[in-house]
Amino acid sequence: HVDNPRNYLSKLMRYARLVDVRNSISNLEDFARITHDCWAQRIPFGIYNVTNPGSVTTRQVVGLLQKAGLGPKNYEFFESVEAFHRLATCTPRANCVMDSSKLLRAGIRLPSVEESLGDCLRRWQPA
Repeated sequence: HVDNPRNYLSKLMRYARLVDVRNSISNLEDFARITHDCWAQRIPFGIYNVTNPGSVTTRQVVGLLQKAGLGPKNYEFFESVEAFHRLATCTPRANCVMDSSKLLRAGIRLPSVEESLGDCLRRWQPA
C-alpha cells in the first residue's frame, strides 16, 4: 500500500506499456504476518507458497487501479507475451499461479488476492 519502485502496483502505474499475464501475488504485510504465524503456531517444517490465494491478470489489476483513481487514465498493453519478450525485455519472466492451500491445511489463513488488493488500494500512500 506504499508507493515504492519495487511495489507491483507502483510499477504498473509507471510503466509505459504493460504485458497482460496471470500471476499470484504476495502482499508484504500479509507475508510478514503469515511467516510469523507459521513460527508461532509451530506448523510442520516444509516448503509453503506464501501467496494470497487466487490469481489476477495485469488487466484486472489495472481495472482496480483505474476504479481507485490511481495511475494513468489509459494503459497501453503489448499485443502478446511474445511481443513483450521481443521488444521490452532481455530476461524471461516467471509468470505463475502458486497454490497456497498447504498453509490453509496447516491452519494459516491469508486474505484472498482480491481482498488484499482492495485493502492496499484503500490505504494507498503515494511517494
